Amino acid sequence: MARFEEIINRAAALGLPIAHNEFTDTKKNPAPDPPFLCYLADERTSGPDNQIRIRTLDAVLELYTDRRDDPELEKRVEEEVFFDTEYEKQQGLIRSENMVQTAYLFSVVEKIRKGEQKQ
Repeated sequence: MARFEEIINRAAALGLPIAHNEFTDTKKNPAPDPPFLCYLADERTSGPDNQIRIRTLDAVLELYTDRRDDPELEKRVEEEVFFDTEYEKQQGLIRSENMVQTAYLFSVVEKIRKGEQKQ
């Protein structure tokens, strides 16, 4: 199973605009037109000893497309990003934005040894 950061790097390699949480729309840097990706994660750590901690990330990678779903792009995400990771796929229409959101929910569990930095 891939580490969280590796999954996000694979998503970035698709060549679509990608942001953590959301794009900030400014005059100098407007939000991109679809398709684009956003990702979010909730993190928990556990482990009673000082040698190994367990890091659990419950995350979502969201693909936004213009007006309708894009099965070819979804297939790329599934084959190039999640080829070794279990995920749940959900899809919904965002009428107010005239977009479709395809969300890939996944979890990653990682061991972090003492002195090892999160990547």
